Amino acid sequence: MKGEGKTMKGRPTRSFPGRLTLEEWLVRPSRVRNDLIRRAQCDLLGSFRFCADKRCRRERTCRGDDPGACGWRLWCLKKVKPKTLRHEWSRLARLRSL
Repeated sequence: MKGEGKTMKGRPTRSFPGRLTLEEWLVRPSRVRNDLIRRAQCDLLGSFRFCADKRCRRERTCRGDDPGACGWRLWCLKKVKPKTLRHEWSRLARLRSL
């Protein structure tokens, strides 16, 4: 599984949202993991450009209280999502089942 591997220096890879390792990811409660997944999906689609929260636009990442609302607003836009974005979105969605 991607994320279980080790780098050349023996440190675990941080391939989970929030730059977490697999062990750190599994320790988090599911509510926190779902929030991290939603924030990663918002960042992937660039929702900070359309967000009403000034902090999100300034830091170019999701900083709002409800990342699900930002992601849903952006997902409903009438733009075609490229295949690579759809694949990454689905990979992040699969992390909820861990």
